[in-house]
Amino acid sequence: MMMQRPSYGQQTSPCRRAAPSITAVGASAARPVLALGAAARSRPRKPQPNACIVAQAASSGNKTPAAAAPARAVADSAAATTAVQVGGKLLLQNFAAGAENSQLRLSIQLVSATVAGSDGRGLKAEAAVLDAVVGSGEAELDVGLTWDEELGTPGAVIVKNLSDFPVYLKQLSVPSGFGGGAVHFACNGWVYPVDKHPYRLFFTNDACVKEETPSALLKYREEELSLLRGEGESADRPFQPWDRVYDYAVYNDLGNPDLRKDLARPVMGGSQEYPYPRRLKTGRPAAKTDPRTESRAPLDEELYVPCDERVGYDIIPAPALPPLGEHFGSLADVYRIFGLDDLGRLPDAKAIINSNALFPVAPAVISVNPNNWRKDEEFARQMLAGANPVCIKRVTSFPLKSELDRRVYGDQDSKITKEHVEKNLGGMTVQQAVEEGRLYVVDHHDLVMPYLKRINELPGEEEKAEISQRKVYAARTLLFLNQDDSTLKPLAIELSSPHPENEQLGAVSAVYTPPDAEDIKAGTFSAWEVAKAHATANDTFENNFVGHWLNTHASMEPFVIAANRQMSVLHPIHRLLKPHFRKTLHINAVARQIVVGSGDLRKDGSIFRSVYEVTYFPSKYSVEMSSKAYKKAWNFAEFALPNDLIKRGVARGDPKKPEELELLIKDYPYAVDGLEMWSAIKKWVSDYCAIYYADDGAVARDSELQGWWGEVRNVGHGDLSDEPWWPAMDSRSDLIEACTTIIWLGSAYHAAISFAQYDYRGFAPNGPSLTTGPVPDAGKEVTESEFLGSISPVTEALGYLAISSFPVSLAASGEEVYLGQRPDTEQWTSEQSAAMALAEFQGRLNQVAENIQRRNADPELKNRTGPVEAPYTHLMPTAQPGPVIRGIPNSVTI
Repeated sequence: MMMQRPSYGQQTSPCRRAAPSITAVGASAARPVLALGAAARSRPRKPQPNACIVAQAASSGNKTPAAAAPARAVADSAAATTAVQVGGKLLLQNFAAGAENSQLRLSIQLVSATVAGSDGRGLKAEAAVLDAVVGSGEAELDVGLTWDEELGTPGAVIVKNLSDFPVYLKQLSVPSGFGGGAVHFACNGWVYPVDKHPYRLFFTNDACVKEETPSALLKYREEELSLLRGEGESADRPFQPWDRVYDYAVYNDLGNPDLRKDLARPVMGGSQEYPYPRRLKTGRPAAKTDPRTESRAPLDEELYVPCDERVGYDIIPAPALPPLGEHFGSLADVYRIFGLDDLGRLPDAKAIINSNALFPVAPAVISVNPNNWRKDEEFARQMLAGANPVCIKRVTSFPLKSELDRRVYGDQDSKITKEHVEKNLGGMTVQQAVEEGRLYVVDHHDLVMPYLKRINELPGEEEKAEISQRKVYAARTLLFLNQDDSTLKPLAIELSSPHPENEQLGAVSAVYTPPDAEDIKAGTFSAWEVAKAHATANDTFENNFVGHWLNTHASMEPFVIAANRQMSVLHPIHRLLKPHFRKTLHINAVARQIVVGSGDLRKDGSIFRSVYEVTYFPSKYSVEMSSKAYKKAWNFAEFALPNDLIKRGVARGDPKKPEELELLIKDYPYAVDGLEMWSAIKKWVSDYCAIYYADDGAVARDSELQGWWGEVRNVGHGDLSDEPWWPAMDSRSDLIEACTTIIWLGSAYHAAISFAQYDYRGFAPNGPSLTTGPVPDAGKEVTESEFLGSISPVTEALGYLAISSFPVSLAASGEEVYLGQRPDTEQWTSEQSAAMALAEFQGRLNQVAENIQRRNADPELKNRTGPVEAPYTHLMPTAQPGPVIRGIPNSVTI
């Protein structure tokens, strides 16, 4: 259901006022009073029977004599008035566990947007003190505030916490009393006790660029950004939980050389060898054994992020995996993890309850037809609608070529020949298939090959009890497009290894082709099926470390940091993008500690190895390999979906007209749904930007916007700052394209390549993250036990499930905020046209959802569900009921 659009009166934003407007209280009685939004009412609040509101003059923070003079001058030229009491609503959260009957005491002081004192800052009204007894959780309190009519209209509020515990303020709303009507402060920030936060300043929900800021608010705006940049702070001090400093650091926090030498990791970022996006600075001291490496935080310690980024998550504990051990002996062993019977069927309710299933939801790939994942058609379909639908490319020349340096790696070109594939082209030649756009490839060879020798030497001597033996190949998969129904047929899989004598002698490759007749036998697997598992392991790695971690989590972080350092919360583009930055810094910090780092010491003295180093085949080289992908292929302009599809050769046309693009694979669920979603996002961004930027010159003149973009390019992604594809950000079209791309990456793209991991890779035989045994010779068969013995062992499969099932728990918690929703309630803006544009966006998202449901129900579109009958829902924009996330969250939070 589309969220109801708030009804805004004809309020004039203080950001757009040319002169102070002083009106007697109550003069605008005809203006509708705004109630708190639906988002604010979404959870029950504990009643506050003991809350008492005491409005009084504060002992400090009142107007100084110097600041009071201008107010008297205004009063002399207007009707005599006195200070009045105005009522409001304060929505807050107390996260202290078990904090029943806590005594809350806040000083709240409104600041004028229209009348400045001698120092140029907006004058302050007398402080009101709120005394209330609150419990843990969310509360809505009545609050009485003091206001002087001579001060015009408030534009900010200063809050001091006189309690001994921090609270999170969501919103302060004052329905009436300022002539112009209601005023809303979308706070969304922590207020710590005064010894930690002397005060917090929150602006109203108006939006304006710096150059249009009322003069009374300009210094407040500048000082707030200075605080967020940490100006005047010691450069090397460790940041504390209450700090709000946003700054940059390289990825020098993944290794732990103080614990063990083999746990050291190269620094990612700041070098030609290992370029990388920047991360958030924590201020932790250097490691004792390596001054280039930042020391690790203890596993049970709260990680630093600016306090406003930390909402809703407690400390996320490092998962406890069972010791390394055996492989699964049968498919039945895997099915039992999900409470299924030995054939993968769902037993009756009693059996489920008594099954001791570790994971309550069966992955989609086995939820309906538990055996059809083995079919070649399903293997190929998942490249269009599975966990990693963004790697497939059209073949434009044959044989396939490598871009690896021959001086280092020798001949790495593909050994797939026309004789391998023409037998399955229905009478066509390879050249005809290339010319007609019917030959496609998923090629991981060049990413994996440079590290393959080192990977296959794992584990090292010190980590034999922590990391399993690897046996991995670099994979290429060649496919043929059936034009009649847009399904793909796999033609060949090439698995390559470095030459055993010298890497400079080139690759040693084996090519596997499908058997003449697909014959799936229970208890037996062909060499072709084992080859598919090895190719999928390559795809699983690139899906997570390039598509997921690098392209969304790591790449988004500099945009978040720069926005908070360079653009005020009053800035319209900050306000547009803020929902798409929600919790990203926090989840990234957690990931660096327990997911992508090297390892730490538990309290019991045992070594904790990060989940990804245990479960993915590159182990200690995973992030390092993603650095190579960043250097070679990361291109901000090509993350725009139309540009990406054209670059990969799966679409043609004008990228500026996505609705007119021609897809060469007509039934390509990710592309079809994605283009509709891209168009909806871009229309919303275009409508919004048109409100605040009349022409290209307005973009070029916006100093905060230019500061943000310059810092993103030159600092946050500084290792690629000289690349020619960066938008110049001197026109509305640049601004719209950049913001659309950022929103796309943080929402729809992330959902498409993250949430499907559980659905398809959660069942290890379909999507192993690790391979441990060689592929048999072509034409050979292996037993079911031998097949499972060559892919992810039990411990690693459970580790993968533990991470990829996080969306399940998030969906159950109800914490996620979805595309088109605002986490800061419906009073997110005072601009009626912006609210209307958002409502129209919500309507378009509903239409996209209906179109996806219609396509999924169309039996002619075989790639929508495939042999496993799993509908493609990973770009479904609206939240759906159920235990697994369905819908597109606003931001990169998992």
